[in-house]
Amino acid sequence: MLRERRRSVETPPRARTLLLFGRGFGLLDQAVSRESLERLVQGAGREHDSAGGALLHLLSHSVSMRGARGEAQQDVKMDRLQGQEALSGGGHSPSEGLSVSDYRNAIIEYRPRKIYGVIAGTVVTATPTRIPLHVPDTSLEVAIVRRAFVFSSLLIAACTADSDSRRGLNMAEDVPTLDGTAIAQHMRTLSSDDFLGRAPGQPGGDIAAEYVAQRYEEYGLEAPGGSYFQAVPMVGTTTNTATVSLSFSGPNSTVTPRYLTEYVLNAGDPVADGAGGDAELVFVGYGIEASENQWHDFSGVDVAGKYLMILVNDPPAPAAEPDLFGGRVMTYYGRWTYKYEEAARQGALGALIVHETEPSGYPWSVVRGGWSGEQFSLPPDPNGPTPAGMVGWISVDVARATLTSAGLDFDELKARAATRAFNAVETGITVSATVESSVRRVETKNVVGLIRGSERPDEWITVSSHYDHFGVGEAVDGDSIYNGAYDNASGTAMLLNLASTVAAMPQRPERSILFIATAAEEQGLLGAQWYAQSPLHPLNQTVAEINIDGANLWGETDDVIVHGEERSALGAYVRPRAAQLGLTIIPDAEPEKGFFFRSDHFPFAKAGVPSLYVEHGRQYRGRPDGWGSDIRREYTASRYHAPSDEYSEDFVFDGAVQQGALVLSVLLDVAGDDSWPEWNDGQEFKAARDAMMSGR
Repeated sequence: MLRERRRSVETPPRARTLLLFGRGFGLLDQAVSRESLERLVQGAGREHDSAGGALLHLLSHSVSMRGARGEAQQDVKMDRLQGQEALSGGGHSPSEGLSVSDYRNAIIEYRPRKIYGVIAGTVVTATPTRIPLHVPDTSLEVAIVRRAFVFSSLLIAACTADSDSRRGLNMAEDVPTLDGTAIAQHMRTLSSDDFLGRAPGQPGGDIAAEYVAQRYEEYGLEAPGGSYFQAVPMVGTTTNTATVSLSFSGPNSTVTPRYLTEYVLNAGDPVADGAGGDAELVFVGYGIEASENQWHDFSGVDVAGKYLMILVNDPPAPAAEPDLFGGRVMTYYGRWTYKYEEAARQGALGALIVHETEPSGYPWSVVRGGWSGEQFSLPPDPNGPTPAGMVGWISVDVARATLTSAGLDFDELKARAATRAFNAVETGITVSATVESSVRRVETKNVVGLIRGSERPDEWITVSSHYDHFGVGEAVDGDSIYNGAYDNASGTAMLLNLASTVAAMPQRPERSILFIATAAEEQGLLGAQWYAQSPLHPLNQTVAEINIDGANLWGETDDVIVHGEERSALGAYVRPRAAQLGLTIIPDAEPEKGFFFRSDHFPFAKAGVPSLYVEHGRQYRGRPDGWGSDIRREYTASRYHAPSDEYSEDFVFDGAVQQGALVLSVLLDVAGDDSWPEWNDGQEFKAARDAMMSGR
């Protein structure tokens, strides 16, 4: 017999829908009669004068259910479960099957102070209150016993029939719809030749910033501090192509690569008087110093004042350690920005990353296009390490030839570098390099517009999307304007439509929402980095960050990629909303490319703010398997960071509306909640968040 016990459960103030199903770890399917559950809930309502419902804590990590007409069993993973308890007892047999023909594809998400239910494609919500519930065994009629281990699973989702009057938002019905025509028009305008590629510090970038600010004003967004612009100071450096040089002299031969075709160089320290000189080349493998992984590529060799040859991406994970450095998922150690930062910490004179297309995630043409014009950086931090004097990339063929000049084998050294036993190799090769640059100090602008919260205006959510691209650069097939249509006029267009949609809502969200069209993302996330360093509102009063980088231009999908949803409690907002839209959340389709570290949410995450980057999916409705992946590959190979990334009348925007619907619903859910999402345990950003929140 199940023993009677009192337990505290979460109960919505009004309830209309009842669903119960459960399964213990590895147990056979169990079912509970609908009549039993109705008696349970009615009894709870009478005893506690609630409006008709009670929610027991979920006791297992998965549920199974069968449809009324014998559909195949469906398992739904359950996330974010708290306060789990096992009912003790034994011996009860399952009662008759529960008909769930009206409740197929149900998912329940439990978070502190919030219940979401997705039932038959509709999301319903409750903001629960805590009451004691008397649960006798005779009311439950269910127990699960196996191998002397009793693990009962019980779920009652009593979801609100009406909006909670405190929230003012019905999750199922009251989320506005985005306007695909408006997104298309913004995108067409921003990616036109009139905007000259929207480069920071150039007229095109200023025109784009003004366009976004005018839209904010038109929509009625507030200008924080009296201005729609947050100035972002930058140092711009332009390499003198007539004098730049690079050569490698080994005992056997000298290698002199061709600028842009086989190497690119820039001054790492933008305020130094020139860069370069002669010094030894040291092969440092992946250039990583990671004590938590017992990985020390610089061990035993002093690289101060020397040039470094560095492999791109993370070391590969061996079979014995499949999760080393994230496995297939790139970590920040694999990013080129980290490698230059570590080279500076080690006191290197220069750092040269070896380009290989597969581990880089893009062809050499992307490197060439990105480094052929003016390069920008934030002013050097006077309290940080002195930047490496010279930074650049070399092709893998140049790396092979260079090492061969000293009797070394690139592939053999690369294999050694994939193990902890690796030590940096002094090659005996002399690097001769010269980089002369013109330098200017310039400002670009983050464009900011605020919708102030109705109840908790001091709690902010940021929504970002970068408006910049590469401007006018090296001509390709006679075209020198890098329009950046998909990357990221499309994302900025969605940001503007999101802003106008929220601004037009009859009731403002409870929390404030700051829309940020960020600058200089293509130069290393500089606008977002500057905001994270100099926020308009304290980061310990910033609840979350949501980023858009590329809107879906090819049609609706059955899936979606949300970078970071698995890292924090924000995932508990994302998952029910994705289910409502018929979207299956899939892992990063290209985890080795490290997209979580390559867009403007990352500086927020690095500073500690829980962050998401909502990317569209790959499985397009009405298209064959693989069609979406083929589109992505073609874009990366032919149009990414190239003048050919232009607006096309062939684009369709129902997929952008679908993607934006997910962003908007999650945004409004977080804005209407009063809980603070936290990073999951083990996330590298949790310590920063915990430290900042301790000072609130």
